[in-house]
Amino acid sequence: MARQQNLTDEWLEAERGARAFTVVGGWGSADGVVASPPRDAGWMARSRDGSHGSHGTHDPALPVVLVAPQWPGLEDSVAVALADDALAVGLLRGGVRVARLRALNFAGPPDVGMWVDAIVDSLQSVASSSGAVGLAGTWVAGTACALAAARHEELLLLVCVGAPSAEIMSRRTPENEDDSMWTSSATLQLIEQLADLAPLEAVGVFARPSFFVQGAVDELLTAAHFEAWRAAITATGRSADGVEIGFTDAFFRCVDAGGAIDVHGEEGRSLLAEAVASWVARTVTPAAGARRAR
Repeated sequence: MARQQNLTDEWLEAERGARAFTVVGGWGSADGVVASPPRDAGWMARSRDGSHGSHGTHDPALPVVLVAPQWPGLEDSVAVALADDALAVGLLRGGVRVARLRALNFAGPPDVGMWVDAIVDSLQSVASSSGAVGLAGTWVAGTACALAAARHEELLLLVCVGAPSAEIMSRRTPENEDDSMWTSSATLQLIEQLADLAPLEAVGVFARPSFFVQGAVDELLTAAHFEAWRAAITATGRSADGVEIGFTDAFFRCVDAGGAIDVHGEEGRSLLAEAVASWVARTVTPAAGARRAR
């Protein structure tokens, strides 16, 4: 059973001892932190003396995974922020360091290219202090991660959580082509811009362990999105891991039989965190690294 505790508090505890960093590029600037996992997290627990402690394993040799920043001003920003916290906690529990941006300041009106540039530059910034880096993102930031991953050949891993396939979500049908949502929704406008950059093609450019997680009962983010990501990688002759978390929506909030969403409960997000932690602990190990090197 997933641990029932406040995941945001767990992230904030890790953040208190985190190392700060700054990124500057033609797109603007960003401030962020790199937090370390607890001593008893993931595969590290098997290589230590069994002692348990709080966050503070400041080992620069540990891989670091960047949680991609969200595009500003989207709907469901609170739900997305909570999913980001759950993702970050899952990565920490899996035994890797986690980089997150506290503020993303665009130089002028932002566009999708600037956003992806910011993700790539942030990834390169944290890579300079680590031998191995990975990339992860929730919701539409997960879609942007697929694009950014095509620009980093040595990426250790890619985790996309509740990420829409832009190519699927941007398709208009005779039933909805005149719907006002195409002009009123900031998310859909962003999705249409992402679709033009072909994230389904980008996600399979380089070989690396990839993990896709999705809520199983969301009407907007159907199983077709989950299957599209994995199929895009399978088409290259490689495989991708994935899991659907039952009775949760796109933001991993539990949904009951009547369709009511539990916006305050932690169970669905806890299951997300545990799924990510388990996969990372299995994937980012000395043994796994040796296998990839052969």
